[in-house]
Amino acid sequence: MEKKDIESLIEENFLLEKSRVDLEKMTCGAYCLHGSFGIGQLKGYDREKKRLIIVFGEGNTESRLMDPIFCIKKLEILQDDDMLVKFHNNPAEIRQKMKKSSIALLIEYLEKTQNHKASLGDIEKTFGRIVEEKNFKRWWNVTKKLIAKEPKLTLIEGNVTYLELCDEPVLEEDQLIQQFESVRDIHQKITIAEKFLSLLKTNESLKDFGIKIIECLSEICSAKVKRVTAADKFQACVVRDELAKLSGVNIDSLSPKLEALISECPNLAKICGNLQSNYYTVFLELITRVFPDEWEKLCFNILKNCNERLTNECIVYLKDNSCADVIRTTLVKWLKEKNLRAVLLQWIIKNRHAKKFEEVFSTDLMSCELLRAIFWAIDNEALLSVGKLRKIPLVELLNNDRTLIRDLLSNATEEIASDLAQTLLINQGIDNLSKKSLLARFIAVFPGIQELVLSANKAKLPQDISLKVSLSSLENKRKEYDLLIKEKIPANKKAIELAREHGDLSENSEYKMARQDQDTLLSRKAQLEEELKMAHVIDFVNIDTSMVSIGSVVKIRQIDSGKTVEYTILGAWDGDPSKNIISYKTSMAQLLLGKKEKEIVESISENHKETWQIESISAYTGH
Repeated sequence: MEKKDIESLIEENFLLEKSRVDLEKMTCGAYCLHGSFGIGQLKGYDREKKRLIIVFGEGNTESRLMDPIFCIKKLEILQDDDMLVKFHNNPAEIRQKMKKSSIALLIEYLEKTQNHKASLGDIEKTFGRIVEEKNFKRWWNVTKKLIAKEPKLTLIEGNVTYLELCDEPVLEEDQLIQQFESVRDIHQKITIAEKFLSLLKTNESLKDFGIKIIECLSEICSAKVKRVTAADKFQACVVRDELAKLSGVNIDSLSPKLEALISECPNLAKICGNLQSNYYTVFLELITRVFPDEWEKLCFNILKNCNERLTNECIVYLKDNSCADVIRTTLVKWLKEKNLRAVLLQWIIKNRHAKKFEEVFSTDLMSCELLRAIFWAIDNEALLSVGKLRKIPLVELLNNDRTLIRDLLSNATEEIASDLAQTLLINQGIDNLSKKSLLARFIAVFPGIQELVLSANKAKLPQDISLKVSLSSLENKRKEYDLLIKEKIPANKKAIELAREHGDLSENSEYKMARQDQDTLLSRKAQLEEELKMAHVIDFVNIDTSMVSIGSVVKIRQIDSGKTVEYTILGAWDGDPSKNIISYKTSMAQLLLGKKEKEIVESISENHKETWQIESISAYTGH
């Protein structure tokens, strides 16, 4: 906007005077950032409509008319040398720099910020638009580790954590000392003390400050306030004692003692569950030392009630201490008593084929009763999660483990299998599509219970409008549906709400485009729901090769020319023309289905009739 345009707006609304500086930044050619639309460039100002003309997105030629008053709050005007502007104009160059050195690019970014520092939130916001979303979390975790080793960068802890580019390189030990003295959070202090411990192992000159950390950690261990938990005290005490060894401090002179913290604790399982994972083994070893006659019982009590990572550590510790037989009998005992919790069931499923754990599994454990326990745990977790949108890990494991049901039913009778299938059907924690898929695995072992599938789908659609699909294609459809429901539709809703704040919807192109996007998304959602409702999972195994069916590989020969073509006929969503894989719904597949070798079929292409003979029929064996 030009100066006269700004004056005209302020004349109409004197309250805009306080936003004059923001309006003056909205000049033709300036770059901006919008929460939903990303980076854009101001191309001009429509005086008649009193709207800014903005083009968003790389290579986008469609402009949007936006109210400058609305833009004061919703747009961030960027400098020409801003990192996001550079990325917008030359993404290949920025990505090449990032590939070469993320730290160098981060330093380049900080050089352009005020006082050469930025909050970690702002850094994530900026680089989250540069790094692909699926890779950002891993990239950021790696980069944070590199930041800790870079002398030019220092973290300033506080209510908001800042990253600062220093004029002079700062040694890592100086950074840690500064951070330890400034932070108040107990967990952060312990984490910094751990890092300092690593440095002290190679730099004895830091002993003096190590003694100061020892004193501080002793205070944490002795604290009688709620914000310091028993797990905090244990971790602080472990680090303190290690620092004392390296600093030449007599551990016996320190109080409280590590053993006392454990012996006085009424709930060891609760402490262990709240520890960081790198302390698990230390804790278990300490229990063995402090309770030489009861350690085994205490460790099994922890195993019965702990998280997934601790479950693995606990079993490894017990096995390494000659308790493999006890683990085996205890797991069977808990199964019979219906005391196998979901976390332990997950561990069993994941590790049942692991060679290092083979001695803790028995045939009594790996039975149909384990499958019953899994269904019960899923049902129970669903009841506890009423009103919450969350995935149940056991359901995911069941879906992904293609052989589990077969293995657990190997010694079951058809009556038991039928009972378990009925249990599956009424399970509240397993969605209907997963139930169909899991029932198909029951039927593969016990074909006689196939009627359950029909009874489970009382509202089953007529055969001619149902869709026969492969499990993999169904899972892809479900992923697309989940992406719509959890990400795309909520993001669109937010964009509409932001656009509504403008007020004048008749001239609001941002609102109109968001509503158009909404129509497209909701239409696709309805289409997917209809398709998923019609879907019926089939396996392409053990098919009858005496005639063409879904799952057949058919070789046909054109009578006139002698040309041969081989088609693979699969589910409704499996078509891949580049590989001559066709859906059974296609016209060619419909011509072939039900036919036998040597039979003749006729196809019509562009008003031209072609005659084919079926040369051979074989079974599809996989991609």
